[in-house]
Amino acid sequence: MTSIHVQEILSNLNAEQHEAVTAKEHPLIIIAGAGSGKTRVLTRRIAYRIATGDADARHTLAVTFTKKAATELKQRLNALKMRDQIEAHTFHAAALRILQRYWESKESIPYELIDSKFKIVSDVISSFGSVTKGLKSGPKSDKSGWQTETEVARKSLISSAITEIEWAKARGLTPQTYSDAVVAQDRSLALTPTEMTEIFSKYEQLKSKLRKLDYDDLIIWATRLLLTDPQFSASEMYRMRHLYIDEYQDINVVQMNLVSALLGERTDLCVVGDPNQAIYSWNGADPTLITSLPTRYQSSKTVVLSHNYRSTPQILSLAHSVLRGNNKTSQNDSRLIPHLPDGPIPSIRAFSDSRAEAHSVARLAKLSHQPKTNWSDIAVLARTNAQLVPLQKVFKDLRIPAFLAGETRYMLQSEVKTLVRSLEREDSHLRGSSLFSWLEGIVNQSMQSYPETGSASDNLNLFLELSREFFSSAPDGDSHSLAQWLKTEAQSATDESFRDAVILTTFHKAKGLEWRTVFIVGMEDGLVPIARAESREAMLEEQRLLYVAITRAKIDVTLTWARERSFNDRSLKREPSPYLTAIENEILRLSGHIATSEHALSAIKKARRSLENAPKEQRQMTAVQQAIMSSLRLWRSRKSKELGVPAHIILHDHSLESVAVQRPDNLEALSQIAGIGRAKASKFGTELLRCVAAPTE
Repeated sequence: MTSIHVQEILSNLNAEQHEAVTAKEHPLIIIAGAGSGKTRVLTRRIAYRIATGDADARHTLAVTFTKKAATELKQRLNALKMRDQIEAHTFHAAALRILQRYWESKESIPYELIDSKFKIVSDVISSFGSVTKGLKSGPKSDKSGWQTETEVARKSLISSAITEIEWAKARGLTPQTYSDAVVAQDRSLALTPTEMTEIFSKYEQLKSKLRKLDYDDLIIWATRLLLTDPQFSASEMYRMRHLYIDEYQDINVVQMNLVSALLGERTDLCVVGDPNQAIYSWNGADPTLITSLPTRYQSSKTVVLSHNYRSTPQILSLAHSVLRGNNKTSQNDSRLIPHLPDGPIPSIRAFSDSRAEAHSVARLAKLSHQPKTNWSDIAVLARTNAQLVPLQKVFKDLRIPAFLAGETRYMLQSEVKTLVRSLEREDSHLRGSSLFSWLEGIVNQSMQSYPETGSASDNLNLFLELSREFFSSAPDGDSHSLAQWLKTEAQSATDESFRDAVILTTFHKAKGLEWRTVFIVGMEDGLVPIARAESREAMLEEQRLLYVAITRAKIDVTLTWARERSFNDRSLKREPSPYLTAIENEILRLSGHIATSEHALSAIKKARRSLENAPKEQRQMTAVQQAIMSSLRLWRSRKSKELGVPAHIILHDHSLESVAVQRPDNLEALSQIAGIGRAKASKFGTELLRCVAAPTE
């Protein structure tokens, strides 16, 4: 490479980015805040090391978590004039390539990758009469075609077992170690730990007998081969000498074990991540795996990217208010430095019910869509997918194009399934370019059955794009290897990129994306934070999740909540999210007002009115009520420290006063108190009632 090319690679980098790109130390840990140019720095570092002769493109592996991110890495590297030899894969695709090379080196028959665990788990459960508890018998559906209660219950049981198997595998557990881990973590299960262990064990046995692997097996098996076959391990370490891991804050112990197996005693590792954006604990992700790296590797160097190029100062201030005071979540509680000019002040909107909220958000989205702008510049984010379905209907009724992200699963589309089956049945000796030409012929023939534009044609085009990518890294690949690779890579491949529509998606799925205008809906207690978040770690993750949602916005962000929301045809009273206290105060500060505890949130107003409207003799606390209030405050202080969140996030003073005055003696009465509601009663009810019953403790 010429010195001119090196200068191009280093051009337009700020001081922090330049340091990260050119650092000589190994491992290199890059803490990249939201919108700080993470992918830019990662690809420039790869290119810089290759251009200066410090690394070999043929022995470079970049790993990330989604197909979209891996594709973007490759595109950016191509733009930097890097050769095609660099491999950029998802963790699972990288693991599959390792397995395929192993099977080929041993001339053994490859295992097949299953499409779904459902059939095997269903067969396993059917073999255990005691586990199914009578669910085996009975017809699958009645005469009308509707599923019977027995069949619904059976499918629910199978789904619960699959969820539990995936939970265990993401944490590196086996049937032998599963039961102790479940008991230690006090997990709530549809089956007993003994029954689930039996299902897990039988599932693994049956899968092995059929010579099949599930999606979770790929990384586990690849790691095992690297650790147990020294000769093969040495060849793979030589092949992949320079490792780059993107989004390292999302790594779990199973993925980390694969990285460690590939590294061995070497330290040629570069990781990029942000502990403030660690939101995948459900998949076993552990943010301490990135924060502990400097301790694990004494020779490591850490570079922090603190300049944000995505969002306005107002949006960054709002996001920071969510993390403020949470030292263990935020990176030294440091603010991101904005580079965009000032923008609109974020807003909070309250509605009478969820229907009014949906109609208002749709109308606001329509107003946000300006001439010569795209609908896809607008996103609506919710904590759960269930909140988005009624929103999609409202958008459709108002003739606003809206796309529910993840509503289609690429590999389940009929035109794609047909092509994959053709590959699996292909028993000729076609390989590499000859096989790709054969595929192109089939795809072109299939195209004649579909309109030139539409999801089916888009899916077929994506099929060819994915196949072309496979052959770029496996020039001599065969039909079976391609079929397995497609099943792996297409886990996250959808046709979203082909649509110009408002994106409706969850906080989790929004990670890594950005939009000009963002609406964050359902900002209610029980949703944000989610009701099941009880532990300190879960509460911290809920804060990070909201932080991620806010930092997806470039210019505008609006947060909404409803005083009443429908759940499965039931309307329930709602209270605003406790996070809205800090957010409202920050909005007031940004508006030039002095933020006080007397903000406009209706729950606190309602609690205050409840006290003010009480008879005079009730407002003057008795000695017993004062003792209860002291007990409640002491409890709240302890709970605040336990969960690592500010006291007002637990319960506001006005709510505590209402509890002390009204002295409820059951959960139903407690849930009716302003500022408590069913979510807080469910989470803290037993402890609150104990304070009321024994105020002197």
